[in-house]
Amino acid sequence: MSQGFIDDDDDDDEPAMPRKKRPEEEMDITPMIDITFLLLIFFVVASKMDPTQTGKIPEATNGLAISAKDSAVIFIEPAGGDSPAILRRYDGSEFSKDEETATSEIVEYVTGELEKSIGTNKNQVMLLGDAEVKVSEVTRVQKIIGDAFQDLEFTYIAVKEQ
Repeated sequence: MSQGFIDDDDDDDEPAMPRKKRPEEEMDITPMIDITFLLLIFFVVASKMDPTQTGKIPEATNGLAISAKDSAVIFIEPAGGDSPAILRRYDGSEFSKDEETATSEIVEYVTGELEKSIGTNKNQVMLLGDAEVKVSEVTRVQKIIGDAFQDLEFTYIAVKEQ
């Protein structure tokens, strides 16, 4: 038998010294940050961000009391089906069904309401919607108002109580 790998001679061995404890190193979180950013980028690219996505306006639990006298009021009513919502002025007259015409009518109406209020606090718009109005319709009207009146203080959304 060969004794190439077996060492039976215990005389030469020095006693094993206990290992020194190394100072604990800080944990490197760089890979975790990299993966977090990769996941964030993936979800931003893969998600569908569509402002026209339909949904229902949630029920309001509380809020501020806003006076219609101090606001330019636009009523939004559901039209049913896939047709756009019915938009009405404070006096009850209806805006046009055509989107481009309705946009110019809304801007004209809000401009007129805000100009009538010289000397008053009327510098806000109230969108008063029925509970069945789709969020996309409210968002569409908000965008029209926001694009046309960038110096407008507030746009309030109100839901009719049932």
